[in-house]
Amino acid sequence: MIILGIILVFAGVGSTIFGVTQNNSLEAQLTSFFSSGTTNPGTIWIIIGVVAIVLGIVLIIASLLRKKT
Repeated sequence: MIILGIILVFAGVGSTIFGVTQNNSLEAQLTSFFSSGTTNPGTIWIIIGVVAIVLGIVLIIASLLRKKT
């Protein structure tokens, strides 16, 4: 489970970096995020990356807590 968590964290970081390179500026990211349409596809990659990072960290913590008990 730790390995899966680490893979998710690295995949999330890669996805987030890719998404940031697709957006030109922080203003473009926020405008795309708060608008109803998907005018800037990089924002979707950033959201996917952040979700993957959080899931990876949760899996790592859960695995470490399970080993202690």
